[in-house]
Amino acid sequence: MPSLARLILPALLAALVPASAAGAAPRLEASGGAVAGEAIIRFEAGTAARERAAARDAARVELEQVLRLPQAQVVSFDGPAGAALARLERRPDVAYAQPNYRYEALAPAPDDSFFGSLWGLAADPGVGALAAWDRTRGAGQVIAIVDSGIDLTHPDLSGRLWQNPGETPGGGDGDGNGRIDDVHGFDFVQDDGDPDDFQFHGTHVAGTAAATADNGAGVAGVAPEASLMAVRVLDGNGGGTSADVGSGIVYAAQEGADVINLSLGGAGGAGDLYLNDALAVARDFDAVVVAAAGNEGNDNDVHARTPCVLPGDHLICVAALASGGTLPGFSNYGATTVDVAAPGTNVLSTKTDWGAPLLSEGFEDDLSGWNLLQEGSAVPWGVSAAVHSAGSKSATDSPDGLYSAGGYGEIHLASDLDLSGRRGCRMHFDLRYSVQPPDPIGYTDLFAAGAFAAGADLADGQLFAGSSGGQFEAAEATISALDGRSDVRPFFGLSSDGSLVADGVYVDELRVLCRDSTYVDDITDAAHYADAAAGNYVPFNGTSMAAPHVAGIAALVRAADPGASAADVVAAIRAGATPRASLAGRVSSGGSANALGAIEAALAAPNVPPQTGGGVIVEPTPPPSPPAPKPRLLDLRGAPAIIRSSRSGRFDYRFWAAPGLRGEAGLRTRGRVRLTGNRRGRLMVAAKRFRGPANGRVALRIKLSRSRLKVLRRNRVLRLRVKVSVADPQGRITRGARNLTLLAPR
Repeated sequence: MPSLARLILPALLAALVPASAAGAAPRLEASGGAVAGEAIIRFEAGTAARERAAARDAARVELEQVLRLPQAQVVSFDGPAGAALARLERRPDVAYAQPNYRYEALAPAPDDSFFGSLWGLAADPGVGALAAWDRTRGAGQVIAIVDSGIDLTHPDLSGRLWQNPGETPGGGDGDGNGRIDDVHGFDFVQDDGDPDDFQFHGTHVAGTAAATADNGAGVAGVAPEASLMAVRVLDGNGGGTSADVGSGIVYAAQEGADVINLSLGGAGGAGDLYLNDALAVARDFDAVVVAAAGNEGNDNDVHARTPCVLPGDHLICVAALASGGTLPGFSNYGATTVDVAAPGTNVLSTKTDWGAPLLSEGFEDDLSGWNLLQEGSAVPWGVSAAVHSAGSKSATDSPDGLYSAGGYGEIHLASDLDLSGRRGCRMHFDLRYSVQPPDPIGYTDLFAAGAFAAGADLADGQLFAGSSGGQFEAAEATISALDGRSDVRPFFGLSSDGSLVADGVYVDELRVLCRDSTYVDDITDAAHYADAAAGNYVPFNGTSMAAPHVAGIAALVRAADPGASAADVVAAIRAGATPRASLAGRVSSGGSANALGAIEAALAAPNVPPQTGGGVIVEPTPPPSPPAPKPRLLDLRGAPAIIRSSRSGRFDYRFWAAPGLRGEAGLRTRGRVRLTGNRRGRLMVAAKRFRGPANGRVALRIKLSRSRLKVLRRNRVLRLRVKVSVADPQGRITRGARNLTLLAPR
């Protein structure tokens, strides 16, 4: 088996976050909760293109992506983030510069028990939906679920999906907005019109907001006649960025969402100016924004959590409420930054459906059927009879003790796994690990779980470091980038480049499974949500589950009082809350959300016309499309999380461009790379010409020479850059670039 090199997107090559309250294995996030080597800048109004280019050159940054807000861009840089941001902030034509923060789905906190009923919709301490349904069920309202997507074929949700008036299934870009078939919403992770949920989070949130009622099965949402707009901004591992979350908010607002639900949070605090501007667009389009407070059990007034700490009278922040009418220990709170509480424990709702495992492996037959790979000082993987979660054995990177420093060891399936016709595939396994986390100045040791394509330079997966505390825990890794391929090879690998070592990893009870649509009208528990025969309803805890209760209430209020502005709706929800002594001083309203109370408060108050222009350089209405628009690069992120580079040096890069355009793409290193001795030079690849196909998807295969491939392998971490330019028939050119990072084992 040829030596493996792993290309990992900068969003994953970063510092660690602690294990969540739910006990899930920690994910690598960008340092400080932001994408490494990237920033978002917004120029002052009226800054011309040549002035923007001059400002970037002066600040030593490069353009990566033009964002949806006017004058907003993602740029990349080398060196410390603080220095790059300072250089940008000194520019008089830069309104602001900020990190490109990462956002995570607010993972459910541990379940206390299973009630098997929708207590959150019932009367006190629930939101009292039944009483509100005497007035309205939310017909005519659109709730955008900006999350991990929605299961578009779930029987309790499919009838509630928003229909883009400018699109028909399979009809192409019917509304002329450059998005591919955005019939029910849009996927900002893959940049296409299929916002399906390859996790579970967004589907669960959607069911609480607006699952169908009176259909004889499943559950009902708070606003069961509202429509659901699916906006995918979180990937199959539950992570997303400022750029995607902000773009999702702007999309939802511009497409007419009345309510936008954000059951997600991040470390941006009040410093995420791009997300703040996106929320200002939502305000200008008069959309109510509902955000989850977070599950850290912290005071949000002290430990600022985005988006709740961002300003806006159209934004309402929601804490969790337990069935006893109290604030559960996991819920964030804040006397000024959190508005109300809503049911957030044992919340039963819809979940994604999963088929029978395509691969089940307990490693009881040693490593029969698996190939071993080792480089440097790494010892071969083996099995442990002393440590296992089930059966009598587990797979481990270091059978005889601590793993060694300065090496890479891997096992991967020896035969191909066929995922033809499959979607949303992922790996579930039991994992016990002790891996040295990154040091303050660079990377140290990483454990990777995922899969690669044996016939192409393509892979997907998840990274881990830190420790599981000497216990096995359930772990997952999306491999959805390989959906539809017949040559998939699951792998586990540990890379060490430091002198500190630890016990390593133990893997047991591996399952590879994919999305299905054979729904079972039954309830399952959270630990078995992905079992093939499990019911398609599951209870979860978290402020993520509380927020859609309030999103549903907002839809009910807007349906009952069509003249109410977004600010009116938020004020009514606060005013109509049920007072609770347990919430006094914990949320600004001092109470929990009450559907009928909010409706009556809205009807009792005079409607105030919405005000616009709250954002920086925000256009309150979409500008008219020019008769001959300049060609656009719709996506330059096409590479998945982990990419395998073989000895052949072939590297597949995919992106979206407006259909029919011609152009060229090339690859080079960012900055200088050490060649031999003290010599330094650039790794260059000749430009590859292309013509955009009718569907706009461009796939380029770049082949590195043998000498260039050796250069890659001599460097532990190498940052690469893909540059693309496109031209329309009139010869007008648009350029773009994207950074990638190569993690090459020694």
